[in-house]
Parts: sequence; C-alpha cells; structure tokens
Amino acid sequence: MNPQIPALHELQHRDRQLISLERKLEAIPTRLKELDEDLARLEAMLANERKKCDDTRAFERSQRALLAEDEDLVRQGKQRANQVKTARELAATQRELESTRKMIAARTEEIGKLQNGVAETEQRIEAMSKALEELRAAAEPERQRLTEMRARVETKLGKLRAGRRSLTSKLDNELLETYERIRKRLGGLAFVAAHRERCMACKMAIPHQIYVLLRKGDEIPACESCGRLLYWSGHFPDDTTAGKGEAAPKEAAPKASPPVRRAIPKDE
Repeated sequence: MNPQIPALHELQHRDRQLISLERKLEAIPTRLKELDEDLARLEAMLANERKKCDDTRAFERSQRALLAEDEDLVRQGKQRANQVKTARELAATQRELESTRKMIAARTEEIGKLQNGVAETEQRIEAMSKALEELRAAAEPERQRLTEMRARVETKLGKLRAGRRSLTSKLDNELLETYERIRKRLGGLAFVAAHRERCMACKMAIPHQIYVLLRKGDEIPACESCGRLLYWSGHFPDDTTAGKGEAAPKEAAPKASPPVRRAIPKDE
C-alpha cells in the first residue's frame, strides 16, 4: 500500500477529532452566556413582579384612604339629614348619601380585588424567588464544570495539533495542499472511504477502473462527484469513520486485475 494512504487516513481521523473538540470549545462561551442570561431574565421578572406588587399595595392604600373619606361623608350626611328643615333639603341630602354609599361599595369591591391581586402576586414572587435560588445554586457548579471542561479541551487540542504537525510532515506537499483545500471547502471531510464502487461521503458511483485502482492501494484518486480524495474501505476494515460516521461493511480482497490507466486526482 502507498504509505501516503495510512498517513492521510490518520490525518483525517485526527482532523475529525480536532473539529469535534473545536466545536465543543466554541460552545462553552455560548453556554456560559446562556447561564448568565437565564439568571438575568429571571431576576428581571422577579423585580418586575415585586414592583407590580408594590404598585398594587400603594393603589390599595390610596383606595382605603378614599374609602375612609367616603365613610366620613356618610356620617356627615346623616347628621345633616337630621338637621334639615324642608323636604327638598332632605331629598337632596338622601341622594348625596346614596351616591356616596354606592361609591363606598365600589371602592370596597375594588379593594377586595386588589387584595386578591396582591396575594396572587406574592405567590408568584415566592415561586420565582425559589426558582431563582435553585438556578443560582445550579449555575455555579455548571460554570465550574464548563471552566474545567474548557481547560481539558484546550489541553487535548494542543496535543492533537502537535500530533497533526508530525503527520503532515509525512505527506507530499502537493497531496497535503490538495487535502487541505478540499477539507476547508467541504466541511473538514476530505479523505473518505469507497465501498462497492460508491463514495461513502456523497454515495455516488465510482467508475470501475478508478475503483480497481483504489483496491490496489497504489494511488489516491478523487471522487468525480464530490471531489474528495478516496481510499478503499478494505484497507481499514475496522474504521468506524469511513464516511460520515458510518462503518463500511467488509469487502473481499481484490483479485488480480488487468493494468489500468493512472487516474488523475481532481480537487473540483
């Protein structure tokens, strides 16, 4: 087998690990930001409920003060009713008393509604305060866990990147340039298995002559459909990353084949 094939296979395996770890590392600040946003959102909601409760209590106090004034007006009206001298004055005083009594009834009903509203808001405040306390208690260990994870991932990335440099030194410059170009263009997957005359990445058919060449293991042609570099799945039968996370079924070793023209790797 061409020694460039196992070297390139190992490089692709290392790059898949790097991509996975880099994505995990990128997700950590997002998760930390989400924790802070969740806390800030719940704190704002709690502050809003407390303000609403305070405003309702203030309005209730104002209604109670007006109710006390109305009740005082009723007492004064009753005293005037006992002192009037004409039927006309009595009727006017009674109308005024009736109007004030209606206002007292309306204010009393409103005060009852305000009290119920305060009670409901206090229940929400209690529930939200408990939720906020629980979230704060959970956020700190989660923040610590994410910080420790970031340190571990950065350490692993450093080792993988160092190992990658030693792998790239084993590859021909032209082949490495082609691999890097394809990897950047196609989401990190540049060297994939071919199985039963199909590319395991794009699932398109591979010309028979190219497939024979792959099984011989002398050359590294490219898929004519997606442009990725190819290797025969039988060279690495235990590989679980042959395509996009798929393991290629085992395939019989090749029999002697007639000579074929050398395929030219294509990048596009």
